[in-house]
Amino acid sequence: MRGATFLNSPWSLLLTPLGWFWEVCALARHFLFRNGLRAQVKPPLPTLSIGNLAVGGTGKTPLLLDALRRLEAASVHAGVLSRGYGGDEGAIVRNRFPKVILEENPDRVRGLAAMLAKGKPDVLFLDDGFQHFQLARDKDLVLLDAECPWGRCLPSGPFREGRRALRRADFVVLSRAQSVGDADREAIWSGIRAIRRGLPSIPRVEGDIAVQKLHRLGKEDVRPSSWLDGNQVFLAAGVARPETFRRLCETAGACVIGEDWKADHHGWRSKDFDAWPRNFPILVTEKDAVKIRDIGSREVWEVKIDWAFSQGEEEWEMLLESLILPSRAGQIEPLWRAVDPNAVTPG
Repeated sequence: MRGATFLNSPWSLLLTPLGWFWEVCALARHFLFRNGLRAQVKPPLPTLSIGNLAVGGTGKTPLLLDALRRLEAASVHAGVLSRGYGGDEGAIVRNRFPKVILEENPDRVRGLAAMLAKGKPDVLFLDDGFQHFQLARDKDLVLLDAECPWGRCLPSGPFREGRRALRRADFVVLSRAQSVGDADREAIWSGIRAIRRGLPSIPRVEGDIAVQKLHRLGKEDVRPSSWLDGNQVFLAAGVARPETFRRLCETAGACVIGEDWKADHHGWRSKDFDAWPRNFPILVTEKDAVKIRDIGSREVWEVKIDWAFSQGEEEWEMLLESLILPSRAGQIEPLWRAVDPNAVTPG
């Protein structure tokens, strides 16, 4: 629990005044956009932002992949607009969903223009978009980590905004929900309701990530998650919350004999592999696998994960359906026009 550990450190306490200043600046910035003092661009298609209060490591990418999977199954053409941190999340999207229009650009407005120049998707996802106000959105989804749902803002803690920012959210998903007890989860949702007092209620949605399968790098070998049960493995990861990766593997039955943790979005080099054993399988995350090359004779396995809901899956599907309906209506209208050019659009 890196976030919780840092929040209790002496450095965090010393930096608390700067955290207060950061939070005030975040509130002021949103005030400017909300009141039209800074301009927003409205995308010409249904838009959902998926973001966090914390810097990262809440399960945002797996939830985005779940949305893309469901939309692909419904024959809905999706677009993803991302800042492009390190390029690893983008590579995962491309690998899993090659038909998705993906645009990575720190300038979200320019990124949107570049995306629309390639073709207009039916639905747009703003990856990590909760604090990026330049682009308007129809819905704002925020993930909260059940292990550390809120705390002090940067640089005193790992949060970009204070908990009051949840008043802007249309949908809240509690990730790593099963890693805490029932009483802790209830306390978090009680806190959310208190923060949002006077606003419309939101559904209770909870979930976590789970191992889907394993793929050996450089080979065609694919194993089910059950292959981990009883196996001794070494872990390597450059992600925001590597301890979550360890717990994920251990939950699947793996016996971890060592680990190599790097900073989030670490760019792996061949010299990094010198610390890896040659006589045990090495497990890496999907984010890391896209950047790992020249592994020699080492047995390196990419752990592919999926999002799994423990509560609120139906509400999640309803949210996605609310985004799909406008695009479907746009597809139906030309059919009416074809039958009768003078017809009035239904609704």
